Amino acid sequence: MICTCTMNPSLDYFMEFDQPVKAGAYNRSRKEYYEAGGKGINVSIVLSNLQIPTRALGFVGGFNKDFFITLLEK
Repeated sequence: MICTCTMNPSLDYFMEFDQPVKAGAYNRSRKEYYEAGGKGINVSIVLSNLQIPTRALGFVGGFNKDFFITLLEK
């Protein structure tokens, strides 16, 4: 098993649009979602997709701790 460590994990916010984004106009997104991010987490996700056992370690706290754990359990 490979362990990765992320000292500063992040929540990545993604938005999908039907049309190109225009400056100075209202742009409505079709879909929004969050993903857990950070170098060690991203490496762990890739290894998991390659069927290599992995465990992501790091430091989380504050208001987004539970949200982070839920995202990583997926």
